[in-house]
Amino acid sequence: METTGLISIDARVMIATLINFVIFFFIVKHFFYDAIKGIIAKRQDSITAEITGAEEKNVSAGQLKLEYEGLLADIKGQEREIIRDANAEAQAQRQAILDKAHTEAKGILDKANAEIELEKSKAMNEVKTNIVDLSLFAAEKIIHKEMDPKQHEAMILDFIDKVGEAK
Repeated sequence: METTGLISIDARVMIATLINFVIFFFIVKHFFYDAIKGIIAKRQDSITAEITGAEEKNVSAGQLKLEYEGLLADIKGQEREIIRDANAEAQAQRQAILDKAHTEAKGILDKANAEIELEKSKAMNEVKTNIVDLSLFAAEKIIHKEMDPKQHEAMILDFIDKVGEAK
């Protein structure tokens, strides 16, 4: 046994330890090596399967993402089309309402013009009647006698018509 300082090395203990280790190694190899190797192989296969499954799921998720993005783009396109159609329909309704309002306003103006013409005609007839009455009255005063009213009225109406034509 050699002693050098604090550590002592015994060759017999070292050889016995080495022999024990080799025996232990062969026992473990003989009885447990195949089982440990099988467990490690199973674990490696399991990990490989999980990695493959994760990659497949990742590819599937990418495809779904592309599909959903396509659907989203289609929905946005449909949304724009619906808005465009709604705007076009609103413009058409607006134009229809404006056209109807213009038509009604023109009808009201035409009716008002017709009423004005009717009132104007009534007023002209009334003025003619008043002129006839005044003319008869003035003629009576001038002549100091009464004329036949029918004859006098016909003469005045003829005069008024000639004056109206002259205008």
